[in-house]
Amino acid sequence: MGEAKLKRLFLGFIILFLISGCVKKEIIDDINIVTGVGFDTLDDDQMIGTFLTQNFKADKSITNQTFISKASLRRDLLIEAARQSSQPLVTGGVGVTVIGEELGKDGIKDILDVYQRDVSIGARNYFAIADGKAQKMLQGKYGTIGTGNYLYNLLDNNVKNKDIPKTNLHLLLHDYYQKGKDIYLPILKQKSVNQVEISGISFFKADKVVGVIPSEKMFFFSLLVNKYSKGNFSVPNNDDGKASIKSFVSKRKFKISKKNPSQVIIRIKIKGSIQEYTGKQLNQKEIKKIQENLERKVEKESLKLVKDFQRKRADPIGLGEFHKSRKRGFDFKKWENEYKNLNVKIDSNVIIEETGIIE
Repeated sequence: MGEAKLKRLFLGFIILFLISGCVKKEIIDDINIVTGVGFDTLDDDQMIGTFLTQNFKADKSITNQTFISKASLRRDLLIEAARQSSQPLVTGGVGVTVIGEELGKDGIKDILDVYQRDVSIGARNYFAIADGKAQKMLQGKYGTIGTGNYLYNLLDNNVKNKDIPKTNLHLLLHDYYQKGKDIYLPILKQKSVNQVEISGISFFKADKVVGVIPSEKMFFFSLLVNKYSKGNFSVPNNDDGKASIKSFVSKRKFKISKKNPSQVIIRIKIKGSIQEYTGKQLNQKEIKKIQENLERKVEKESLKLVKDFQRKRADPIGLGEFHKSRKRGFDFKKWENEYKNLNVKIDSNVIIEETGIIE
């Protein structure tokens, strides 16, 4: 290596050293990283904020710590909570945000607006509605990895492997600001101070919760929302037996009927495998019956959900967004009246590709 190159390399190291000295450093031991946030409403137009942090002990165990504050604005809630902490509260590690039940009904517009502007909070953050108070939910003690991490993992696992449609902060904000589609959020229910479960899905009209999808209907909602989903469902058979079907591929498409332009057809295709069967004998004839039974069940239950959405003028599956993409000069004010009377047909097709059972 020539002398000139060595000088340039040495100069480069000097510049990097000087630049690194100008960067603001935050040592993890000198800050309180917020892993979970909760918001509840008060009667006097104020909110309660619950900020969840965790402390790591020498034996590697984790203890939870919550800071509770009251204010009218979300940003002020953090400022008030920070006055209780001996170290700065940093929101960059927030993995879950829980909205209290009453606040969800009152509207979460202001909270979503702040989250859109707060670049420190990552898109991996999950939102959820509490069955009751968010404060009580975050003050529980679940598992051994800290409450914030536990709730995040609970939601993440159910989104990836169960019947919760894909959701995160990025998708939530996209749907909220997208005309023609309303948002939805999973519901967290505290069964005890040590146990919490996902009990359903809340769906919104604009920024307010207007309805709930119970846990036993989440499979059908996922089929309506996602182009791909995973889930398990038990199908009763004609001989009083049952088949447990695991859906490993499902696709959903919208189509406007050529014969009737006021009718939209929702086509759902499911490819699944039978994981368990309690009937007498599983042969091709029985498999066909199982397919037909599931098709009827999907069509019936999915249509019930759609009609409930229409009655409450909520559109979590995005029929408005679909129509907007198909029609020039789409008028959303006119669509509001058209949507509640829209003729919707569900057309399902189930294919059992594997039985997992030796016949």
